[in-house]
Amino acid sequence: MNKRLPDPPSETSPRYYGWVIVGLTFITMAVGGSIVSTFPVFYVTFLEEFGWSRADTALAFSTSMVTFALAAGPIGALIDRFGPKIVIPTGVVVLAAGLVLMSAVTSRFTLYLYYGVFVALGVTLIGMIPTSTIVSRWFVKRRATALGIVHSGRSAGSLILVPLSALLIGWYGWRSAYLFIAAAVIVLLLPLNLIFHRPWPEPPETGFPAGEVENWTLAQALRDRAFWLMFFSGVFQGASFSIVGVHQVAHMVDVGFTKIMAAWLLGFLAIMRASGGIGGGWIGDRLGRRRTFVVSSLVGLAGVACLMFVTADRWPLAYLFIVLYGVGAGARGTSFISLKADIFPGKSFGRILGFSQVGAGLASGLGPWVAGYIFDMTGTYRYAFVLVLAMNLLSIATGIAATRRVAPQG
Repeated sequence: MNKRLPDPPSETSPRYYGWVIVGLTFITMAVGGSIVSTFPVFYVTFLEEFGWSRADTALAFSTSMVTFALAAGPIGALIDRFGPKIVIPTGVVVLAAGLVLMSAVTSRFTLYLYYGVFVALGVTLIGMIPTSTIVSRWFVKRRATALGIVHSGRSAGSLILVPLSALLIGWYGWRSAYLFIAAAVIVLLLPLNLIFHRPWPEPPETGFPAGEVENWTLAQALRDRAFWLMFFSGVFQGASFSIVGVHQVAHMVDVGFTKIMAAWLLGFLAIMRASGGIGGGWIGDRLGRRRTFVVSSLVGLAGVACLMFVTADRWPLAYLFIVLYGVGAGARGTSFISLKADIFPGKSFGRILGFSQVGAGLASGLGPWVAGYIFDMTGTYRYAFVLVLAMNLLSIATGIAATRRVAPQG
């Protein structure tokens, strides 16, 4: 008589292999994904060394966001087709190569090419699109919690990498700093991602009631109203998020903070974002991902208002910005991706997620350049931050409209 094999551990069990995947993707985001957060530190250094305008220098980040936008859909398709064991290690190699090239920047063209194309492509291959797809295929009931942990990896890595970058630039120069980061990416990420990735469970679980589409294709999603509402919610948030991300250090330096102090504040912002991502995921799984999205978006908006009015004399506003914006942005990012997976489950989620981010990537590319241009014309970031507040409100409104069919329990 054949004995029945025991059921594999469920996602609520600590023995579930999906939690190993969460740990692996957390490390990948912490080491590789957090490199994006170092750009504001190098940005100030480029301004000082080359004397370029803020708009021209910020165009490197803008170019990187265009690369992300153009690559997001194809990379989502690649992760659906070939899985993480091929896509992620490839991204690690591309990213490390781009960082080595960054140490040889001599002109704006090389800055745009090396950072805007090579580094950006590497980050996209290991970043939010593939990791969110991987984790969403491993989890349903604990999806927001798992995504919160993974996305907090970028913030946790920023806590170390941003101040470390500032110190390395001060000690050895920015060219050597890029070589150090490139070596760390290869040594820490390549072997781990080659060894520990496994195929995700097939078929994936689904939390949708009978009668709902349970295996969305990209073509179906593109015909759905919710896709385009989420698309534009991402556009508004992408532009506003990138403006704050690129220009926050320069703004703090302008109003009287030292570069090192601004870098350390950016590190504390990473702690708050990590906390917000994990806490927001846990809350979203229990109290509703839609509700968490709205509340966290409003909290982040209050943080931007604090940054807008910060000065050396009103320095407590800098800490309020760190807490409010960090927690709000972290929880919002987790709940937003979780909602997309709730709305469009299935084997093509990587494609759907990738194409849904195209607009956000393009807007993220345009936003920092616009903010830099506004500063060059007016001598202040005040009007750029007003634009950020308006786009945040539009993002909240379209996000609410897009998620009406999501179950209240998340």
